[in-house]
Amino acid sequence: MLTYLLLFTLTIYAQEKEEKLFLTGYIKNLHEFSFVDRLEQLQWTTLLHNRLNFKYIPSNSLTARLEVRNRVFYGDNVQNIPGFSGYISQDNGIADLSWNIIDNRDLLFNSTIDRALINYTNGDWDITVGRQRVNWGMNLIWNPNDIFNTYNFLDFDYEERPGSDAIRVQYYTGDFSKIEVAAKKGKSADDKIIAAMYKFNKASYDIQLITGVYKKDWVIGAGWAGNLKEAGFKGEISYFVPYEGYLDSENVLSSSVSVDYGFKEGLYIYGSVLYNSSAESSSGNVENLLYTSLSAKNLMPFKYSGFLQLANEFTPIFRWAFSSIYSPTRHSAIIIPSLDYSVATNWDLNFTGQSFFEFEDYQTLGNILFVRLRWSF
Repeated sequence: MLTYLLLFTLTIYAQEKEEKLFLTGYIKNLHEFSFVDRLEQLQWTTLLHNRLNFKYIPSNSLTARLEVRNRVFYGDNVQNIPGFSGYISQDNGIADLSWNIIDNRDLLFNSTIDRALINYTNGDWDITVGRQRVNWGMNLIWNPNDIFNTYNFLDFDYEERPGSDAIRVQYYTGDFSKIEVAAKKGKSADDKIIAAMYKFNKASYDIQLITGVYKKDWVIGAGWAGNLKEAGFKGEISYFVPYEGYLDSENVLSSSVSVDYGFKEGLYIYGSVLYNSSAESSSGNVENLLYTSLSAKNLMPFKYSGFLQLANEFTPIFRWAFSSIYSPTRHSAIIIPSLDYSVATNWDLNFTGQSFFEFEDYQTLGNILFVRLRWSF
């Protein structure tokens, strides 16, 4: 009731203030059906997901944003997954802006503020303070350069991706170049990131260089985005060195390279390879990725991983995609088919599957089917 009252009040206010206040968002109904290898094991969980994006523009140089994520879970995941409510309400920012309003055996209602920022622009300067997304990634699936806001690619329902409590200063030195400095602080003393990036264009390639402090490590990295003839070519590399006892410690190298190409008939193909030096060749649990918080140092639990996606639009309102992830470690694989259908204006229907396998022991680790209906406003 309070949400609807707030929506009504802000809508009236926006009309009176000549479009200085804007409200967008969506309501999604996501059904999850999961089983391991037999349909008798079938479990289900339903998620009602609402997002409210408020934007206030008092002047040409100043913008304020507040974005709230409301989620209601009920079903087997709430009852059967240990620590499920704690995982959903996890907030690593300076302030805990995630609340489990209802938390019992049958139902979980969580409300989270994942954007709360003020942005100031003037000439070549762009300054943002508050909870925001500092996106330094260039690849589609694995981003070793995205040290501030690493996201889990299997969480496809969270398109906005996590935010950080940070200060971000960007200075544009030219049409295709800029210097950027960002600093993030979390709850613990070691949860801090302070880094700088220089981005420029050379030989038709966008290139970025980064350096700074990543939690308990020094980090240096680079990324690029350009073309090999008619194919897109991108890559990222980050190298982490512990600044305490670095002579006896293990440094970590994380790197990814991707190529994508669109055919004239509409078929799109994307491939990427990830190398993670911190992963043990004999370890890693692919089935646990769904509820794992990833980091720039550990984007996959395997030393080598490959991703391949084929996608096409049958019509402007009907699209399909088939994605797969493979690692030589125990021949682990994830198969991800999806269908998107635009039912009507602002209404979208999605079917997504996620199946987890280890072919070395011929194990099916889990199968999930998601059915989602979304209304955007």
